[in-house]
Amino acid sequence: MVREFLNTVDKAVVKVNRDTGMHCVVICTEDNYSHLLQVADQPSVYLGNVHINYNDMSHKLIAAEAWKIVLSLQKQRRKEAIVEMQEAVGQGHVITELSAIYRAVKEGRGDLLITHNDFQQPVKMTGDLSFDLVDDATQPDVIDDISSEIAWEVIAKKGRAIFTSQDEIKSLGDIVLKVRY
Repeated sequence: MVREFLNTVDKAVVKVNRDTGMHCVVICTEDNYSHLLQVADQPSVYLGNVHINYNDMSHKLIAAEAWKIVLSLQKQRRKEAIVEMQEAVGQGHVITELSAIYRAVKEGRGDLLITHNDFQQPVKMTGDLSFDLVDDATQPDVIDDISSEIAWEVIAKKGRAIFTSQDEIKSLGDIVLKVRY
């Protein structure tokens, strides 16, 4: 009965994943998590498991433990993305100049965008694909941070956008784009 229940839960989680792209951290006993993975249609939907501590089941503790799993996965994915970006440099698939990045992203060529957390650049648009850099983000008609606009555009066109404080990317610049072609 437990396996049947977990199979029903798995089908619901897979449906949500298909509809939203969201993944799941499972909060349960180690035994139940093992059974869930055995019946799972797509085990990759599950990011990990927080084992229940029956001595302390507070929402705060459970959320903190789940967040540790998410942070660990984010750090690993950032490392992998930086390696991917560095490998793409040798293939000539990396753009580091801001206006060229913006044009490539608008054209739908953005595959992977990595932006350093400290980077922020206000701009004033001068055309559909052109802008001037400005120092004062409070001026009228100024976009206070073009990197956010670029990231949303990459994601909207099925690319990946990563923000990091890891300095390994700084050798390429504060914002870099791996293009699809």
